[in-house]
Amino acid sequence: MTEIDFVKEIIKTEFLNPLKDFQMDSQIIERRTDPLTGDKCRINIQRSRRPKQTEIPENKDVGKKCYFCPKNIDETTPKFSPQLVPEGRIREKDFVLFPNLFPFGKYHTVGALGEKHSLELNEFTPEIWKNCLRGCIKFFNIVNEKDPKVRFPSLNMNYSPFAGASIEHPHVQVVVDELPSEMTDKYFRKSWDYFDKKKSNFWQDLITQDKERFIGESDSMIWLTKFCPMCNDEIVGIMKGITSSFLEMNEKQIEDLSDGISRIFKGLYERGIRGINLAIYSAPFNEHLGHFFSLNVRIVSRPSGKAYTSDRGFSEILHEEPIISTIPEDLAKDLRKFFE
Repeated sequence: MTEIDFVKEIIKTEFLNPLKDFQMDSQIIERRTDPLTGDKCRINIQRSRRPKQTEIPENKDVGKKCYFCPKNIDETTPKFSPQLVPEGRIREKDFVLFPNLFPFGKYHTVGALGEKHSLELNEFTPEIWKNCLRGCIKFFNIVNEKDPKVRFPSLNMNYSPFAGASIEHPHVQVVVDELPSEMTDKYFRKSWDYFDKKKSNFWQDLITQDKERFIGESDSMIWLTKFCPMCNDEIVGIMKGITSSFLEMNEKQIEDLSDGISRIFKGLYERGIRGINLAIYSAPFNEHLGHFFSLNVRIVSRPSGKAYTSDRGFSEILHEEPIISTIPEDLAKDLRKFFE
C-alpha cells in the first residue's frame, strides 16, 4: 500500500468590510488538489453566509399533470423499440425505466422513482434505490446483449429544479454510450496512471487511508467526503473489493449501495439541503478493471430557495476551480451518526 498525498495551500485575503463599518477584515481560503485527478478547488466557508435572492412569483400551473406519475406514465412517456425491450418499458416494482424524450446519448433513458409525485430527500428509502438499481441493471444487460459496441454506462440524478431537474417527480437518468463521459474517462486514465506507477488501486488505497473524512461503511461500501470537492457537500461512495462495473454487482452490493444512498440523503436533508446531483461511475461492460478502478458514486448538494440560483460561476466554468463553502471534514463528522 502506498501513501496518498492530500495537498492544500492556505491563502489569506484582506479587505475593508462594509458589514463591519469598513474595518479591515480577513478571510482564509484553502486551495486543495485532488490526489488522483489533479483537479483543484477553493474552499471559503464564509461564502455560505452571503446574501441570496429568494423570492420570485410562483407558477401555479406547474405540476398539474406529471408525466411520471403512475396514472399518466403509460400515456405520456416513450417506449423502447420492440427489438430492444418488447414490453416497451422496464419495470421493477414501482420503478419504471423508459427512453428519454430528448436524449443526448444513444441509450439515454429516464427512470421514475416510486409512485409518489414528490419526495423530500429524507423520504428516499433503500427499497426505492434497490428497485432502481435492479431495473437499471436489467437494462444494462439488455443493451450489452443487443448492442455490445455500446459499453459505457452511468446512472445519474438531478433532484430539484436547482439541480437541473425539469420535472418534480423523482427520477434518474441512465445513459449507455460507446465512449465514456469526460469525467469517467478521466477517472479511468488517472486510476490507470496511479496503478501503473504504484501497482495499487487508488480507490482501495483511499478507503484505507482517508480516516479524517470517513462517514460510514457497510460490508460492500464505504462513504467519505471528498478531500478536494468540485461542488458543495461532495460525498464519495466506493465499492469495496474488485467490483468495477454494474454488471459485476451482486444482490448484497445492491442492498448496501441503496442503503448508503438513503442514509446520505437523510443526512443532507437534516443539514438543510433540498437539491442534489448524483452520478454512479462504472467500468465498461465485460471489462473487469477491479485491479485499478472501483465502481463509485458522487453526490453533491445544490442551492435551494424560491428563486433559481446557481453555484456555477466564472471560476468554475472558465477556470475549472470550484468555489466551495463547506469543509469536507465537518460534513463527514455530521454524517457519521447516520451509520452508527
